[in-house]
Amino acid sequence: MGLGTELGQVEARKHYIIAAIPAYNEEKAICSVIVRARHHVDEVIVIDDGSTDHTARLADGAGATVIRHDRNRGKAAGIMTAFGAAAERQADVLVLLDGDGQHDPDEIPQLIAPVLAGTADAVVGSRFLEIRNPIPFYRTIGQRVLNVATRLGSGLGCSDSQCGFRAFNHRAFTKITLQETFLHGLAVESEMQFEMAAARLRLAEVPIYVRYDEKARRSPIKHGFGVLYRVLAMTAQ
Repeated sequence: MGLGTELGQVEARKHYIIAAIPAYNEEKAICSVIVRARHHVDEVIVIDDGSTDHTARLADGAGATVIRHDRNRGKAAGIMTAFGAAAERQADVLVLLDGDGQHDPDEIPQLIAPVLAGTADAVVGSRFLEIRNPIPFYRTIGQRVLNVATRLGSGLGCSDSQCGFRAFNHRAFTKITLQETFLHGLAVESEMQFEMAAARLRLAEVPIYVRYDEKARRSPIKHGFGVLYRVLAMTAQ
């Protein structure tokens, strides 16, 4: 371990850092995500969004704090619950990541570095910076379209507007309010970009690696058109 890495870890320990994982029926991968994330944060919180499998029980056994929704309310509601929990704990940094193993918890230190350095209020992990991710071609095209639409609508640029691997300082996660909670969170990542722009939050990006081992639960094409529709609706407001 180099001196720079050691100093970075010492600096990180001066702050209270939470990793929050909105999860719905993620029993297959949730334990691995939690165990790996715990190496880099002070607390892991799993927001169990009305799962019908063993997600909550396994998350508790893996050492996470579990907050359960009484029914499946969608990702935006899970994120707002995470924001509220981080605010209650007076956390300095909140990390959001998915519970399906797509995101690499060992990249948390790189993700939060701009926040800890005070150069950004929010950080988005990008699949399109430096690292060559094995993203299916049709997904790449769809992502580019949504990036452009979200940038034009919000006025804030981001090379990966749909990535859920993100970090926020206290100011950011207490400023952002998501209305997509009423629409099951279809375009929650894009809405965050609108909210960041409105609150004049400083946004940074860092390259990340994403796994695509699991088959998508819903049609990416149908989902993409749904998100685009919501982005256009937000732009028209």
